[in-house]
Amino acid sequence: MPDEFNFRPIAAALAGGSLAIAAFMIIVTSAVAIAPGNSTEDNSTGGTVELQIIAFNDFHGQLEPLQGKMTLYYNRSCKPYQVEVGGVEYLATLIKSLKASNPNTVIVSAGDSIGASQLVSALFHDEPTIEALSEIGLQYSAAGNHEFDEGVQELMRMQYGCCSPSDGCQDQDRFTGAGYDYLTANVVNNTTGKTLFPPYKIEYIQGIPVAFIGVSLEGTPAIVSPSGVRGLKFLDEADSINGIVRTLKEKGIHTIIVLIHQGGSQNGLPSEAVGLSGPILNIVNRTDEEVDVFITGHTHQSYIAKVDGRIVSQAGSLGKLLSDIDLTISKDTLDVTSATAKNVAVTHDMPKDPEISEIVEKYSTLAAPLAERVIGAINASITRKESASGESALGNVIADAELHATGQSDRAVAAFTNSGGIRADLLYNNSSSKGMPENVTYEEAFSVQPFSNSLVTMNLTGTEIDELLEQQFGTGGYSILQVSGGFSYTWRRSAPQGQKVDISSIRIQGSPIDPSGVYRITVSSFLADGGDGFTVLMAGKDRVYGAMDLDALVDYFQAVKLVSPGKMDRITVAS
Repeated sequence: MPDEFNFRPIAAALAGGSLAIAAFMIIVTSAVAIAPGNSTEDNSTGGTVELQIIAFNDFHGQLEPLQGKMTLYYNRSCKPYQVEVGGVEYLATLIKSLKASNPNTVIVSAGDSIGASQLVSALFHDEPTIEALSEIGLQYSAAGNHEFDEGVQELMRMQYGCCSPSDGCQDQDRFTGAGYDYLTANVVNNTTGKTLFPPYKIEYIQGIPVAFIGVSLEGTPAIVSPSGVRGLKFLDEADSINGIVRTLKEKGIHTIIVLIHQGGSQNGLPSEAVGLSGPILNIVNRTDEEVDVFITGHTHQSYIAKVDGRIVSQAGSLGKLLSDIDLTISKDTLDVTSATAKNVAVTHDMPKDPEISEIVEKYSTLAAPLAERVIGAINASITRKESASGESALGNVIADAELHATGQSDRAVAAFTNSGGIRADLLYNNSSSKGMPENVTYEEAFSVQPFSNSLVTMNLTGTEIDELLEQQFGTGGYSILQVSGGFSYTWRRSAPQGQKVDISSIRIQGSPIDPSGVYRITVSSFLADGGDGFTVLMAGKDRVYGAMDLDALVDYFQAVKLVSPGKMDRITVAS
């Protein structure tokens, strides 16, 4: 490891052939003298080797460009410089441009490349994303929590290929699996004691061994369907890294890169690290100093930082940024002597990559008839923004849709949905004719509810419903459930944990809840299995499995025709 890093923020332009790509970056340099770079043929001792690592994270099947702009920096008048960003076709072009500057380039991901994806990818079980990222040249990836959304067997299929067991080969071509390697140093099969995928891989750069360790989020079992990770154990991230590092040092490997699906947050621009905080700090500080770089994810933040003398990077999410990390490695010590890092925006002032465009166009054409189908209308934006009590307009609509789907058929009297499962807003764009109906498409509804959870209706007692509400207030923070119309309650911010909700405040259709009474309630299959820590739902009796949550939302729009953001008066909070 270099002994000292100095940070110097600059605004710079990256030129690649005819491309001019705006970027805001931090340059990280060391006090160690740097010898000139060596060619790939030079394997003699002495001198240095230049290694470039291109990294991204939390891509989430974002094949098509995003709506909206990203602020890269502020000019002297304090006005933001904003650009359109994202889209896998532009991502591919930028990667090729960066890669052209150094033949010693490795492309990596910190996980969540799939799951919670756009319809064009999710409709085909994320095969389009795997295909596109393989074509781009991705080599190694951590397995994020969303890689486990459809279970271990589906993740194995993503790695090794074969057609979907439920839908077959939808594009008439056999799915060959990822052209890159998933790495899971801390995910262990309970039966065999072995890691799910290899814990690390070694890349030889002009004869110098460079290790890439993949690490999943330790808390994955709490935020994915328990059935999807049954039989697996997710171990402490830092302990797992340290165990692998000991092995690598015994092999004489001293340049070590960690791809980890955990991160932090900061308050600055994309390549700053203003007030960096979060779980990644503790992990880095507990990890063997032999690790040179931590490429992080999960928190959907962007930063370039120095933590405990090591580079810690994250490139936002959804393909909006790439982290470009350049390492100088000594041929004598086989270790890093200096490092440079920057986050580069995936802007649209460059041509689309034609090979990737062919992939996107193929799947977009197949998905179009369903994606463009109109399901209803809105007359104002309906968003996930939460009130002081934790209630949101979109959460109310989704809970109402779930009760609409199960109220008559399964006798449900209330529905609950987790806020973390709501992945996009329904935005009203008709500013010129405010209040006039604006169509909502199936694709937009899918963006809101992309996880394909089924609805589960079950019996809970009044006391168990009270316990369900108390489980919203865990030691690690609040996770407020969105509730259907006719259900209401009050919680107290100052009350101790376990006593936040007064059971006498709970009302169902205007009537006080009976602690010993039995009520039919509806939740997603994710929650029904104890997801997000709502373990009381695992005790629910007389379960009936119903429609998919997305289908319930679509049916609700088709029935109501015009959906408006209603009053947010179902959950109240007292001091």
